[in-house]
Amino acid sequence: MIQVAEVTARTRGRSKVDLGPVSLSLESGTCSALVGAREDGPELLLSILAGVVAPRRGTVTVDGSPASPRRSLAYVPAVPDLPTALDVDEYLVLSSSVRGEPHASPRERLALLGVTPLARRRIRDLTLEESRTVAFVEALTSKAKVLLLVEPLVDLDPRAVGHIATALQARVDAGATAVISTASRGDARALCEELFLFVRGALKKRTDAEQEWSPPVGPNGARLFIRSEGARFLLAELGADPTFVTLEGEGATLVVTGKDPVAMASAVAVAARHASVELDQLSFEAPEEEST
Repeated sequence: MIQVAEVTARTRGRSKVDLGPVSLSLESGTCSALVGAREDGPELLLSILAGVVAPRRGTVTVDGSPASPRRSLAYVPAVPDLPTALDVDEYLVLSSSVRGEPHASPRERLALLGVTPLARRRIRDLTLEESRTVAFVEALTSKAKVLLLVEPLVDLDPRAVGHIATALQARVDAGATAVISTASRGDARALCEELFLFVRGALKKRTDAEQEWSPPVGPNGARLFIRSEGARFLLAELGADPTFVTLEGEGATLVVTGKDPVAMASAVAVAARHASVELDQLSFEAPEEEST
């Protein structure tokens, strides 16, 4: 089991993230998805679970022990740090030794994701997509009890994408605990049973992947958070739409409010098509009532 209690964390620089306080429990032998854009905090929380980033406050335990890098844990970040002097097959043999596991055939391990031709490639010559694929092969074919994976369906060798869900489910069925971070609710539902939605560093919603969350409808309407690299184009498209009471944009984030959440979501989808903009994430939140 993974326990997160009142955890807060902060990063600075170009990728500012303020996380928490967040508390949640993840059962052993399950796959859980932390859903949200990078600035919302799920990727930061995953690095805290991996023990590579320390929280400012709060506690994290993995199988009863404080979070830390260990042989029984496999962590694949957005940009994996692999030994560039080795060939891929040499790295997979080395990783087995480090974990204290029997040496399985590197080619058989690579075959799990359909990328056997990578075996004799030098790691320093791999693209980001190929490096991430090799890191996922190592994690999914290891005996690690806990798998922590950033965006399992993004930036991969095209041959590997169709194998990830099956390989991950097999590991969970065998008793592993998997936690992924992703900006895509679609990817989260395709891979995991339980979703935890993060918005601006806060855990906003816990939901079963089989259930859709109906947005709140009431006298105060709702607030809709939109994540898209084309947010500024959407802002221009939606500016004159009477569906919305307010529209605010900053960077890749657009926040709108209105009385009818369904109409709001529909208007955003139409505007995205008109502006040829891809939506990364939509999430609703009931706005707080204004004090009088």
